[in-house]
Amino acid sequence: MSRKKREKKPMSKKAKIILLSVILGIVALLAAAFFIVVLPFLTTFTRMDFIAADTGENLVSTDFTMEQKLKDFDYMYDIVCLENPEKERIEQAYGISYDDVYNRYRDLVINSESDYEYFSYLGCFLSVLPGMHNYMGLPDYTNNAVFAEFSLSELYGKQEFKDYAYSWKEDFRDDVENRLGYNTIAFAYFDGSYIGFVPNVPGINCISDYTDAILISVDGKDPKDICFDVFERYVPTYDGVNDCFFRDYLIYNDGIGEKHTAEVLMPDGTVETIDIYDDPGFDYILLDGRKTYPELFDILENTGNSNTGNTVTDVMSPDYVPSSYYIATDPERKLVYIYSTECDSREGPRLVADLTKALEEADADSVILDIRMNGGGDSSFVTDQLLPVLFSHNVTYESTVYGGRNSHTRKYYGNMVYKILDASVNNSSAFKTKGKYYYYTETFNVEGRAAKDYKIYLLTGFDTFSSGDIMTRICKEYDNCVLIGTNTAGEGVSGAIIQCYLPETHFMFAYAPTVNIDCPEDSFLGTEPDIYVPFTLDEYYTRSDLYYNQGLSIGRYDVRLMWDQTLVKAVEMAEND
Repeated sequence: MSRKKREKKPMSKKAKIILLSVILGIVALLAAAFFIVVLPFLTTFTRMDFIAADTGENLVSTDFTMEQKLKDFDYMYDIVCLENPEKERIEQAYGISYDDVYNRYRDLVINSESDYEYFSYLGCFLSVLPGMHNYMGLPDYTNNAVFAEFSLSELYGKQEFKDYAYSWKEDFRDDVENRLGYNTIAFAYFDGSYIGFVPNVPGINCISDYTDAILISVDGKDPKDICFDVFERYVPTYDGVNDCFFRDYLIYNDGIGEKHTAEVLMPDGTVETIDIYDDPGFDYILLDGRKTYPELFDILENTGNSNTGNTVTDVMSPDYVPSSYYIATDPERKLVYIYSTECDSREGPRLVADLTKALEEADADSVILDIRMNGGGDSSFVTDQLLPVLFSHNVTYESTVYGGRNSHTRKYYGNMVYKILDASVNNSSAFKTKGKYYYYTETFNVEGRAAKDYKIYLLTGFDTFSSGDIMTRICKEYDNCVLIGTNTAGEGVSGAIIQCYLPETHFMFAYAPTVNIDCPEDSFLGTEPDIYVPFTLDEYYTRSDLYYNQGLSIGRYDVRLMWDQTLVKAVEMAEND
């Protein structure tokens, strides 16, 4: 039977539209995949390869005029302070006027005698502006690139920036070496007082004559009243027990900078009057100088101390390496102690395994989670790794922040790729705009999988910061968690920390452009504990004796019970509960 050849009918207009829509949809999906997966990888790879190949070797002129330096100074003040949506509230909390602060540092910038001094004044000024994430990096390209995580792509991809960094580093060398010729006189803050100590910083000459001496006054003022007058690189922290702001350390020296007269109460009860000098660059020398100018320092190894041999068990994996956490079990109290100094998702799997094993071996009913020295890191470590092991039920914490719209924030939060990546990775709604502000909401979900409802005691402190503060905020959502210690350093903000550079001198700095809408005080007061237990001078003296005279490892759980009253309080509560 013959078959009649079927004729092809022309495609209808409707079918053509449908086919075109399907093709466009496929193209859109492929484009999205490229932006989400391929482009970030290629961009990061290119930047990393570029950085590894060439960190800048060409000297360029850094002979900037005072007008150019003042332009940079005003630029920093404008985007960090004037555009902060809670500027007035922060002024009120600090008890200062930012107009006065601006005028003071403007005079210092004008009268700075060297480029290094000018740079140091900028750093000290930045530390008085709003934001606990404020940071100014020494002009070393490699260190800044690592710190900024390649986020300044439009700048790091230019040889110009590398050359400026290299040139400033060379220009500063003599000033750094000159400051190493002076001796450090340091005081650390404890429970309303500043006490003399010798920093454990290799290569730094320290005066030990005032170890354990208490700073009574500086130029006749109570040390707690000079918080915003001293040259410091870190933003002040709030002490809720003594209702004051303080600096972790007051770093003076014996011969360079502004001269002051201080009174100190010596350990033998006598009072001495001494001359001390406040130099804007000393903190940078102590903390960053060794990385940038290692050839000027004697880098020594810290060998540590021996263990006690107590029956309390330290939990370590067989392949244990030095890490950001420490776990110990206390079977008699059916308790596990965790000490975490960083939210490091790379260590998360190992921590989860060690912690799960410890909870089983101790048959634990209570857990003490110590994050007093946790400076933050990756919030996914908090939500996806650590907290799910400790809590049996789910909890959601939502953080909404807002910040000024400017060229820097628009560069990050207004970028389409950032919005796609951010919304997919962080369970967040990308930044929205309204008027002169960006608004951003991030949802933190913890899916609990603990074997039981442990009683959790969260130990917080002045160094609990950033993602460590986010952990504190999430734990406050649980009924079976009690916060013990002091205020955190705060600023558990959502969104990215902005890395910027000054347009004239190309110095790099960082700041957090956003403030939490629901609790803006977190930017300057931190998160309050349920129970205040400060770290006292008596604890400091006891701890020093155990470490220096008895040779004990003061970080161990069993040794901590000899001096750490915050931990003792948590253990007592666990026993009574």
